[in-house]
Amino acid sequence: MKIVKTLAVVAVVGIALGGLAVAQIHRGGGGHGSMHGMDSAAATQHLTEGFAKVVPFDVNKDGKLDAMEKESLGKAIADGTVQLPAHTPPNGIMPGSEAMLDNIAAMYAFLVRLDGNHDGALDTAEQAALKSAIEKGDLASLHQHH
Repeated sequence: MKIVKTLAVVAVVGIALGGLAVAQIHRGGGGHGSMHGMDSAAATQHLTEGFAKVVPFDVNKDGKLDAMEKESLGKAIADGTVQLPAHTPPNGIMPGSEAMLDNIAAMYAFLVRLDGNHDGALDTAEQAALKSAIEKGDLASLHQHH
């Protein structure tokens, strides 16, 4: 599948969403609330920015990305239409494109529940709830180990 190959190339240059970033907070080195120079506040900002860019791809507004929506997002990432916040992946190993999209979908499903006013953005109160969830380790289970 052409999109998978193209997206794999994009993944190599470090475009990914917060599911990967949050996993770093809870795995190796740094303990709660830190990841290679990114504390829970920075991770909150990272996820907030990524969430806003993914929201438009949930076309049916059901709070999750189905296969077609993930494919559409993958194409937008591959062609540069969407640029998600970049970061160093866990253990320095970038997941494959399908795994990356699965991680994005899992994180999106979590973040959309925090968007209490359903406006497609995380306001100050919603970001505070996200920061708390990060600090408690609530998001670590969303990351799939590859």
